[in-house]
Amino acid sequence: MKTYCASTLPFSSFRLTEFVSELSDGGISAIELAHAHFSDVEAETIATLREETGLHFKSLLSTVRVDAPDGLEAQISILDVAQRLSIPIVSIASGGDETATAREIDTIIDHLKTVTAEAQTRNLTLALYAHEGSLAYNIERTQQIFNAIPSENFGFYYSPFHFHRAGDDPVVALQTLSERLNSIYFNCGVDSRTGSEPFWAPEMDFRAICKEIERVGYDQEIMLIYLGLKVDTPQPIIEGVSNARAKLETY
Repeated sequence: MKTYCASTLPFSSFRLTEFVSELSDGGISAIELAHAHFSDVEAETIATLREETGLHFKSLLSTVRVDAPDGLEAQISILDVAQRLSIPIVSIASGGDETATAREIDTIIDHLKTVTAEAQTRNLTLALYAHEGSLAYNIERTQQIFNAIPSENFGFYYSPFHFHRAGDDPVVALQTLSERLNSIYFNCGVDSRTGSEPFWAPEMDFRAICKEIERVGYDQEIMLIYLGLKVDTPQPIIEGVSNARAKLETY
């Protein structure tokens, strides 16, 4: 049976206590905390929510650019938060951009190596996600980074959508990088370009993607991030996550 994680990023204007219990009731078993929910939360609050809901607080989502002027220090400070909250994974972007020079690529890789070493000392794992506009935006660049950082504490956070946006086959991306796989997420919600839902880029072959996920033996939570809604209460996002989970299970 597949288990599911929800990102709190779409809930950034709401307190954790306003929605996590309902996510748990709706079949979500794990949570990835966005910055709005981990930046100043007390460890006791997370411990209480764990006990009351049974939720596994799986990871923190960092959108910090490691190549920004204070990016390296900011990324390391997020590792400290993860350690304080007893959350084992920090999901990170590569920073940089698609047109990075060879020198810029080397600098970013050096920064990522530093963050990886810091994660290892804290017994944490990093999960690198590809994203358009960043250095790691397609298969080739993402593989280049992983080849340069062979650490067990530096893993792959797979999203089919972003490889699709880069013009790569999402199935091939998973096949190519599966040895480093430690997390998976699906972008869902209202697609700003097409208005379709629950999944962005519905033209992707979701059955083939899910078949490959099974083939590589991934058995951890699949994270859902439901974006694109402007709401006054958490309920529509909660319902969107539930609908996406139900739809994904049909594949």
